[in-house]
Amino acid sequence: MAWDEILSIDPGESKPLLDRIEALFAQQRETWPAFSAGEAALARLERKTLTHAGDSIFVQVNPARRGSTLAKTDAKAVAARPCFLCPQNMPAEERGVAFEDLAVLPNPFPILRGHCTVAGREHVPQAIAGRIGTFLRLAAAIGPGMAALYNGPRCGASAPDHLHFQAAWIDEIPILRQLPATNVRAVTGFESFGRRVLMVDGEDAAEVQRVAERAIAALQRLGDEADEPMTNLLAHHANGQFRVLLFPRRTHRPACYSASGPERLAISPAILEMCGVLVATEAADFARIDAELARQIYDEVSIDPAAFERLLADL
Repeated sequence: MAWDEILSIDPGESKPLLDRIEALFAQQRETWPAFSAGEAALARLERKTLTHAGDSIFVQVNPARRGSTLAKTDAKAVAARPCFLCPQNMPAEERGVAFEDLAVLPNPFPILRGHCTVAGREHVPQAIAGRIGTFLRLAAAIGPGMAALYNGPRCGASAPDHLHFQAAWIDEIPILRQLPATNVRAVTGFESFGRRVLMVDGEDAAEVQRVAERAIAALQRLGDEADEPMTNLLAHHANGQFRVLLFPRRTHRPACYSASGPERLAISPAILEMCGVLVATEAADFARIDAELARQIYDEVSIDPAAFERLLADL
């Protein structure tokens, strides 16, 4: 297939993006069995809520996410497989709608309701540099009921070779209900459930973009890295106000991911996990995860406290 075929059902950008996404999902339920099965499976998932120091997350057991959770994302493994975000490798039934130079595609293995992949229509590497503006415009276009999401190429992106965002309905994203009400500085730092998070608020998209880019640059200086610093991002737009969350990271996966025997837990935190939707692919792992273990996992993959303080001082 080619992008023209993928986007053949799109009525065009004269209609609001959210309306086109909802129509896309309705069409895909009727024409793509794997997608309709994935949505049905999502509704049946077992979940539990964990609470620590007044904040809550939830854990779901989602076997359909094995492919993403267990994905090998090193350069050799990526080069050896076809890119699943290029149209010639997509299922014949898959369709999408356009947003700028991207395509909004329904995720057949959802974590949340309305889970979309928003893929670049050109095969270029995953990178946020030069794309914060696009990310904010996507958040504004999908409206206050959804959030735009980004996984860095070294901390959650299962396709680090192909630029993509994600989107999902916000009603089951726990961290959005636990944020400070107002942002008294250009960038506010806070801690929750072992995570250390930066929050950027503002009405002006250009200013929010500038502050977010400054935060990412400061994180890169802190690590003295040539590559994109490890971070996950969320953007939400409501009542004329943008809110961007940045989750600085120190590692992709916790030690338990590569452990052997009873110590192993196949938990691989990406943006939705960092937002409080912890995905276990195995029922035994789901049963073992309690609030303290979840907090330890978040603490291990998040930037360490001393580095976080240095980052905030630089901002």
